[in-house]
Amino acid sequence: SGATGEPKMGLVTHRAIVTNVDIGPEVLDIGPQDASIAFLPSAHITQRVAMQFVPLRMGMPVWFSEGLSKLPQEIREIRPTYFVAPPRVWERIYASISAEIRKRGGMTRKLFYGALGVGLEAWRRRQEGRPVPPWLASAVKAADRLVFRKIRARFGGRLRLAISGGAPLAKDLADFYGAIGMPIHEGYGLTEAGIVCLNPLGSPVAGSIGKALPGVEFRLAEDGELLVKTPTMFSGYFKDPEATASVLKDGWLATGDIAEIGSDGYVRITGRKKEVIVSSNGKKIYPARIENLFKMEPLISQVLVLGDRMPFVAAIFTLNPAVVEALEGIEPYRSQPFAQIVESPPVKAAVKSLVARVNEKLAPFEQIRRYRILDREFTIADGELTPTMKLRRARVIEKHKETINALYLGRLDDL
Repeated sequence: SGATGEPKMGLVTHRAIVTNVDIGPEVLDIGPQDASIAFLPSAHITQRVAMQFVPLRMGMPVWFSEGLSKLPQEIREIRPTYFVAPPRVWERIYASISAEIRKRGGMTRKLFYGALGVGLEAWRRRQEGRPVPPWLASAVKAADRLVFRKIRARFGGRLRLAISGGAPLAKDLADFYGAIGMPIHEGYGLTEAGIVCLNPLGSPVAGSIGKALPGVEFRLAEDGELLVKTPTMFSGYFKDPEATASVLKDGWLATGDIAEIGSDGYVRITGRKKEVIVSSNGKKIYPARIENLFKMEPLISQVLVLGDRMPFVAAIFTLNPAVVEALEGIEPYRSQPFAQIVESPPVKAAVKSLVARVNEKLAPFEQIRRYRILDREFTIADGELTPTMKLRRARVIEKHKETINALYLGRLDDL
């Protein structure tokens, strides 16, 4: 456990794991006729419970990937019906699709975006409990035949249960997958508590981690922190009673996540307690909300929002090379090293435009005032990402402190 600080060793009993696994048959509809592929580290709670033990408990065969680079081909060969992945994987698939569409001709792009608009309208109507009129249903069928079915074929054409976990999934991203007929059921779990929440099958709500699983209780602390009580609770941190006492009180685990619980029981995570940015004028800013807006921009690969105790919000970006190559006006720069390409006028103009676009959706005190584009992605090898590809903020900030200092010393131009 430990994406925001130093990793800690959590003690999870055999009883807690078996109890968690036994919840599977109550909420999932999978069996011997299904198939899946596991690719995360086996020490991670999502991999161990959701991708290994629960499928095996329910008689479903599980393949193990040889590595992320081979995963796309393995998916095409195995044709999974059940697939669990962290948001980073869903983000990269979306970015890959967007990059390919940008390279196609005008008619193809027009067809894709027209189909997506139809799919989104139908998806949002269903999300809001409104009927889908016959004309729209017919349009969605045509869009599915011409566009969406081809996208879903990337997963082998059999996928019927797509799950996201390990970190919050951007609502707009969930809307995209819902629109193309591949709704993602987001779930939620922790090393300390196991998997405790999942969107009900057939009725996922975009932007929500779903409802408490059987036997799990939720409540909110005064500051909005999500507290959980569950029979799948860990026993404490190894030889660290102080750390254990700081999160476990009277049988309730303090998750560190700020949340909202609707009257319908659906839970929404709004930010991490430790990651809240408090600007120099006292405004509270949740970086995850801002970062999720950028994740819908295909050009952006990764983003880190900054601004704690600072007069304005800034950001560090890494870019998607495939989208960079497709930018208008990039041809004269393609032979240059990527470090020079990210400083080229077409790239700077594209990033400036998308930052302005995202800023329109934010309150003035949340808007990105300055930013820096890096010439490489954050990686697991450099200690900047967890094994499930979550950003280790403290590590990234320490590693790039000179760049961050420059953002607040006026060395970069204001937007």
